[in-house]
Amino acid sequence: MLFVNIDGFESSDYARVLEAVNFLKKTDLDTIPLGRSHQDGERFYVQCLEYETESIENFNFEIHQKRLDLHYICAGEEEIDVSPNTNFVAMTDYNDDRDIQYVEQPDHFNRIMLHQGDFVLIGMHEPHRTNGAIGKSTHVRKLVLKLGR
Repeated sequence: MLFVNIDGFESSDYARVLEAVNFLKKTDLDTIPLGRSHQDGERFYVQCLEYETESIENFNFEIHQKRLDLHYICAGEEEIDVSPNTNFVAMTDYNDDRDIQYVEQPDHFNRIMLHQGDFVLIGMHEPHRTNGAIGKSTHVRKLVLKLGR
């Protein structure tokens, strides 16, 4: 499933999805260390995270300008809210080193429930927030594949 608003769709940005999926299928994901690894310059890296989910309302929406985010759930489950509306209102300045900017909650967004083995691909400039509990807090191990141009 690919969910995207046609106005924000850049087909060239999504050409790398097959590479990311092949990485997930061919790699022993249990051996990936926490933090950043498997870096290939600015075009690809993996960020491995572990945390306890909490109320999604505790998190701000964010956007990225350089990379797509592919969020893959290795263990646990979480809610991720995503808006295809790229007309966001900034809350902070853009941090070029971290490729992140926090933005106000969009007028409309979609709630996505991810479970073990699921992934969602979030486009550049698409406001999103993560780490949300589905019902109750749970431990999550997640890989975020950062796909640059």
